[in-house]
Amino acid sequence: MSQKVWVIEDNTGKQVSRTTISRKSNSVFQQNSTKQRNPSLAYSLSIIIWGCGQFYNRQWRLGTLYFLFMMNFYLYISIAVIYWEFIKSYFESININYSEILLIFGFFYLSGLIFWHFNAWQAYFKSIKSNEKSLKRINMTLLPAVCSLLMPGWGQLLNGQVKKALFIQLLALTGIAATSFIFIIFSVWPTLELSRPRFIIEWIFSLSIIFSPFVLTMWIFSIFDAVKVNIDSKIKEPLSRRIKYAKNRFRGRIQIYGWKNAVLPLIKRMILIILLLVFCIISYHHVPKQFYVQQLQNLGNRMSEKEMTIIPNIIKNFLIVSD
Repeated sequence: MSQKVWVIEDNTGKQVSRTTISRKSNSVFQQNSTKQRNPSLAYSLSIIIWGCGQFYNRQWRLGTLYFLFMMNFYLYISIAVIYWEFIKSYFESININYSEILLIFGFFYLSGLIFWHFNAWQAYFKSIKSNEKSLKRINMTLLPAVCSLLMPGWGQLLNGQVKKALFIQLLALTGIAATSFIFIIFSVWPTLELSRPRFIIEWIFSLSIIFSPFVLTMWIFSIFDAVKVNIDSKIKEPLSRRIKYAKNRFRGRIQIYGWKNAVLPLIKRMILIILLLVFCIISYHHVPKQFYVQQLQNLGNRMSEKEMTIIPNIIKNFLIVSD
């Protein structure tokens, strides 16, 4: 049986079959259904609840998989906290000591943190592939700051600074892990047996202490940078172009307000910086060096009492070099 095909003539005299029209309309519908995905929203959904960004991108199977991983991750952590004594006795019955159990738990915890951020970035880059429009930053001043307060790098992503967000979140991920390891290891340290896994745990504890002071600084910088960039879009430009903008802006202020009103705010800022440096110098000389030495010695002695060796040796060598 022959199939009937309707033929429509357009104004140019060309003939277009109905099947061709239906195919084109279907392709246009599919493009419109995936084109308008917001990458920042996809990331935000997945950083809050694993898999939600994938659901937003219509990746139903992958989103379900990530969501199940999140449920299992928090479920296993809850079981480990509630039934820790039972789990500990079970592993010890199969010749796995407390230090090895702690290393297994730490590896599982770190893997969960990595997988958490991976699922959010996967949703972000998947949404970029299906979005043909140019990405725009968020036009809300407080939202990037609040997001950076909750998670460093989140605000930078909302501002459209993907590379900076990746770098800051890498540091944030390491900082979160380091801070968690400090509290966990310090609380269970007296119960750990003398073994090679315990020496590895002490190295992890020492590196976490060394890295942890940078976490707060990075967190504050992320909040400040998110607000600053959202207010002034020129900060996202290359450094050479930003210097050119600054020169032109300074010349424009001189032409409008004159030398006095244009230079006076800069002089005030320089005076504040100088006063801050003077305050730091006076504070350093006011508090004697012996005070800091005594505090480090007390810290080293307390750790030595807990049978730690790495940090006390670092403090001892530092004091020898400083003398």
